[in-house]
Amino acid sequence: MSHGEATEDLESAWEALLQRQNQLGSDRKLAELALGLIQQMGNGAAHRNVLRGLVEAWGSDWRLTLAAASLLIEQAGRRGMDEPTLTDDGPASWAAKALQRSLDTLSDTERKDADVAGNLYATLGNALRLCGPGLDAEAQEAFTRAIELDPERGEWWYDAGLLDKWRGRFDDGYAANEQARMRMGPQRPVLWNLAICATALGKGEEAVELWEEIGVSARLDRSHDMPYVAGLPPLLLRVLSRTPSTDGTSPLPDRAVGFELVWTAPLSPCHGVVQSPTFRDAPIDYGDLVLWDGAPVAAHRVSAEDAVPVFPLLEILRPGNERRWAFVALEREPRALEGLEEALPEGSRVFMQHERVEHHCAACEAGEPHEHDGLVATRKTDASHRPRAFGASVSPVATKSLYGGSLARGKVIVQPTQDLEAFREAWEAALGARAVSIALPSLYEALGDSKRAGQEHQAWRGIEGKALRQKARS
Repeated sequence: MSHGEATEDLESAWEALLQRQNQLGSDRKLAELALGLIQQMGNGAAHRNVLRGLVEAWGSDWRLTLAAASLLIEQAGRRGMDEPTLTDDGPASWAAKALQRSLDTLSDTERKDADVAGNLYATLGNALRLCGPGLDAEAQEAFTRAIELDPERGEWWYDAGLLDKWRGRFDDGYAANEQARMRMGPQRPVLWNLAICATALGKGEEAVELWEEIGVSARLDRSHDMPYVAGLPPLLLRVLSRTPSTDGTSPLPDRAVGFELVWTAPLSPCHGVVQSPTFRDAPIDYGDLVLWDGAPVAAHRVSAEDAVPVFPLLEILRPGNERRWAFVALEREPRALEGLEEALPEGSRVFMQHERVEHHCAACEAGEPHEHDGLVATRKTDASHRPRAFGASVSPVATKSLYGGSLARGKVIVQPTQDLEAFREAWEAALGARAVSIALPSLYEALGDSKRAGQEHQAWRGIEGKALRQKARS
């Protein structure tokens, strides 16, 4: 039988099952058939409502509940752990409620059985982990109860370590993954999580040994006691950010949350230095030493042929000491800001913001039927960027401004050793020769020139106002 014929047979069986959907809550064999079909068909969003019905109907049957809940957790796990939960009502929460109902109905003997209660508690821990930080204590308790029933289940230690890693408890995450390695052996996912936690904790020698065990050639950077792996290509991190209060022209709603992408120079497979600034209110910026998870959550297409992996941020290891000053400008002539960086003291950088705002929806990407609940309405300016689940993305690596040709936003990076009076002189001289109006309040605040800083803030509002009027007329 060809693949196409097999797919057609599965779809026919699924359609036949849907015609008997009202019997799924009472016919155990039909419920088992539904679970088997869902697994074979890829466990997609189209199967979600059937799974919800199954976990609600079979709460007293721990075997069916465990099977159906595991499929719901698999669906919930396709959303990145760095993505905020937009609703309390979803696959992870359905699974968690059903698993708790099953636990409540167990007999005294089953409550002491690791194969029954232990599996239910461990699966409940994973469901609660995917419900978000608000249920962190409950997730920890579920994993603890499972491990108490059988401390030799390495996979339960591993799952508990995942929770700790994502909540920033790197000591606990390291300890849990050590327990997992003792029981499961040197499996690659366990070693990765150990290396990430060791790096977060500053255990450089341990991290180097773990990367070597994985097969990555590493050495210890003794100046910082951190692992170092040569030759790693640049990558992108995504970080949650909000529209800043100083941005009066953003197409996003006030304080709207989205992902911003930043370029990073890796020092190891899980940590490195941020090499492009954030332009919205974000926890990281240019020069910060940061930690990320090892599994990419997206791919950002930088050309028709090339895509760069995007990784989720885990932790800020050390803030950068550079001065990072935002500016807004209105060019009176095209490309008036071109070459500004070259006119500034050595080591200074100028980054221009180019935004692209898109819907991010994994179900859209997969072609699955669904509804857009809780998504930010945005406009899409470049179809080459690959969408992901959650809200909107603001990417500094895009190529088209949303503000038109005259309004520009950016950041100036000034080295910590730079003499600020000398920088001011170079800055003002560079702007004097350009057809541009620009506001850089932070420079004058750093110099203690409060009068000029106030004028710069006023100029900022004036530039934005003029840009909005120009846009309204166009």
